[in-house]
Amino acid sequence: MGLSARLGIPGAFWLLWWGQVVNRLGMLVPAFVVLYVRQEGVVSPSVIPVMVGLFGSGVLLSSAVGGVLADVLGNRRVILGAQPVAMITAVGFVLAQRGWMVCGLALLAGFVSMVDRPASAGAIARLVPADRFARAYGIHMVGFNVGMSVGPVVAGFVLAFWPPLLFVVWAGCALIYAGLVWWLPADESTGTVGASKGYAALVGLIEPFRRPALVLFLVLTFLLGCVYLQMNSSLPVDMRTSGLDPTHIGAILAVNAVLAIVLVGVLPRVLAGWRDHTPLVLAAVLVAVGFGLNGLASGMGMFMTATVVWTLGEVVWAPMSAAFIAGRAPAGRVATYQGSYFLAWNAAFVVGGPLGLALGQSYGFTTLWSVVLVVGLVTAAGFLALPLLSGSTSNSSRSGESVVEEPQYAETS
Repeated sequence: MGLSARLGIPGAFWLLWWGQVVNRLGMLVPAFVVLYVRQEGVVSPSVIPVMVGLFGSGVLLSSAVGGVLADVLGNRRVILGAQPVAMITAVGFVLAQRGWMVCGLALLAGFVSMVDRPASAGAIARLVPADRFARAYGIHMVGFNVGMSVGPVVAGFVLAFWPPLLFVVWAGCALIYAGLVWWLPADESTGTVGASKGYAALVGLIEPFRRPALVLFLVLTFLLGCVYLQMNSSLPVDMRTSGLDPTHIGAILAVNAVLAIVLVGVLPRVLAGWRDHTPLVLAAVLVAVGFGLNGLASGMGMFMTATVVWTLGEVVWAPMSAAFIAGRAPAGRVATYQGSYFLAWNAAFVVGGPLGLALGQSYGFTTLWSVVLVVGLVTAAGFLALPLLSGSTSNSSRSGESVVEEPQYAETS
């Protein structure tokens, strides 16, 4: 019996999975764009913060409109359409000789780097049976994280070998991604995209923010994201301050990647049958306690223990949060609703990391981890309140059934 049959996931899903891995492998993070423009002397140092800010703005913009584009145009079309733009952007970085050019390309790079994520979530909802969505989405996130973990290593070697090759790799990976997605089932007909449909799409953009339960969910997502994303900013700095060398830090963070890969197919089965907000409470508590434990850490052992705890929270959170919000999306609006989720998460990326680092450097990292613990536990309490709000019930919920087990998604073709 093949892997797809054992997991109950269609073979077409793996085209999207491999495409995501390859795409993230070649996608440049802002750090390496900064290294490139500094090393090549393309712009003055004063322009670099503006460039990074514009990259983040592009990411937020893609979160806001990416889901709407996917629902209007089709998930497959949006992913395919983004890849030529990515290739042109990559070539543009090589040719750019002015600061305004680099800043414009940074904005575009941020947009195309994330515009496919709501579309990918929508495509998974179409490809995968509803009761397998949480597992499939978790596996999809493993592919995303594998690509994002290996990509910087490859980029470091490439930058040392021949800097322009960074953008050749990016363009090549975008081409491969497009080639794999090309073989996905065609999008359902969306009809003529006229003015009325475009207006409806814009109205639909704010639709998730009109439902009290989803507004609370998105606010709590932002708060939990601010806690979790300390892993990319404050946590490595605190480890270094505590005397750990880069090898030890890399080994600790590798525990996160390994556990995520091992557990992603297990936890959705364990959590099946729970009320759909309960895994979110568990995830928030684990993330809060895990990062809070860093305040007690002074060596590799305690940092690794803390990483295990917050990784468990991450593995619960990723598929269950996607299932929660997709279970409340009307048919044909899954990508738009997922886009609101990515907007909240990416806003946390822009705000949480820098804010945490500033707090840690100003008042000490022990203070930071205490604050993070409190924020995480408050977030968990917020998830407990979700059932009290109107609109908290999944579209598929029937008496006595769990949304974790059977969420409602767009109809498959």
